Amino acid sequence: MGVEISILFSGEFGRRFVLNFVYPEACPRLGACGIEFCDRCKDYDFSSAIGVVEEYADPLSYGVYIDEPEALLPELSDLVIAINLHPDLLLELPLAGADAILIPVEDPKWCSPGLRNQIAKICDELGIEFAAPKPLCSFKPESRKLRRFCEKFDFGMPEFKIKAENSRIIDAKALKDTCGCSHFVAKMMKGHIIENREEFWKEIHQHQCAYPCMASMDRDVEIKEAPFHLAGYIMGNSFSKAAGIDCMDLIPPYLREYMSSV
Repeated sequence: MGVEISILFSGEFGRRFVLNFVYPEACPRLGACGIEFCDRCKDYDFSSAIGVVEEYADPLSYGVYIDEPEALLPELSDLVIAINLHPDLLLELPLAGADAILIPVEDPKWCSPGLRNQIAKICDELGIEFAAPKPLCSFKPESRKLRRFCEKFDFGMPEFKIKAENSRIIDAKALKDTCGCSHFVAKMMKGHIIENREEFWKEIHQHQCAYPCMASMDRDVEIKEAPFHLAGYIMGNSFSKAAGIDCMDLIPPYLREYMSSV
């Protein structure tokens, strides 16, 4: 399936997302492993699928309203990934020709529940697929085009393949990722000796923090927790499952409920 993607963004998370998705060879610039230790573990190149990459100013710089938001949007591709844009630009996306829209919500301020519901209603009326995962690594696509996008680009909630011998992780590979953090965690966990679940879980989380995960640490009313903390639980649970270790009881019940609903 040919998929052409438009990435519209502002801010550091958006820059990191573009570098990871479009130019994975530039990963050392992200500061995780560093140039000296880069072993090019990301063996993909999705640059041929990108139709548009456009960076915008901080949403607050536009004021409360944008009079003609359509004038600020480029000609859009099949799938639009919109990161930290002004609400008026987000509301304009369904009218601008996209077939599917993905709005990551790494920070509660990027897309409020009310704004998300407005966009969802417009998309539903126009037959446009829409998702706004909070945070992005919680993304489990339900609609056809977004699901096919995830399959084509190994995109979505982290998944891993792990080989272990005598409690030592011999090899770990990220099978699905959204921002590059899964690849980093897989690389750093190689050689880890699993002595107990709590230390194992803590080690995973330390690497997620060191990448670093850029989800907000501000509490979100829907999650009842910061997106950053939910991202940590998602990463820990995904890696633990791949290692054959059940760590669900280490996740607070209210987050388990939210994770099962997204």
